[in-house]
Amino acid sequence: MVATLLARCGILLFFAVTAFSSMAVSDGGRRGASAAAASGRNSWRGIVPLQSTAADVAKLLSFAPGQQVAESDGPFRVDGGEVTFYYMTADHARLYHAPSTMVGRVFSIYFKRNPPLERVETLPARGFKRCLDDMDKRYYYQVSLDGGLAYQVRRNTDEIEYEIYQPLHAEIQKLKLNAACVF
Repeated sequence: MVATLLARCGILLFFAVTAFSSMAVSDGGRRGASAAAASGRNSWRGIVPLQSTAADVAKLLSFAPGQQVAESDGPFRVDGGEVTFYYMTADHARLYHAPSTMVGRVFSIYFKRNPPLERVETLPARGFKRCLDDMDKRYYYQVSLDGGLAYQVRRNTDEIEYEIYQPLHAEIQKLKLNAACVF
C-alpha cells in the first residue's frame, strides 16, 4: 500500500514537473534561467541574432522604426523585465568583415528579469561553460556550448544578472570577431 502510494506520488510529481517545464519553455521569452537553458535557443520572443532586423524589433515592441541604424535600442520595459537590443552597424560590418546586408540586424539581446533571475546553481551543469572576461572583474559568464545563450553572473553573489541571446559560434566564425565570452 505504501509502495503504491509512493509510486502514484512519483507519477504525479513527474507530470507536474513536465507540465511546468512545458509552460516555462512556451511562454515566449518570459522564462526562468533553467527553462531558457533547456531550450538551447538564441531567440528572445522570436527575435533571433543575425536574422531579425531593427524593423522586426520595432514591430514586436509596437514602435516606429528609426531612419538610422542605432548601435542599440533600449532598455525597454517588457513583460517580465527589460530588454536591450544591440545591432550590426555599418562600422561593425566593416570591422567584422560582414556583408553590408547584415547592417541593421540584431546582433545580441540582453534581457534583465524582474524579479531578478535565480542563482547560477539553477543552470544545468551540462551544456554550459564558465567564461571569464579579463576586462570586467565584477562578472563572469555561463555560455552555452553553441554560444547562442549566455548568462552574465555577478562574481561576488553568483546571481544571474542578464540572459544574453547572441549569434551561434558557427555564425560568429564567419565574421572576424575576437570575443571569447559574449558580444
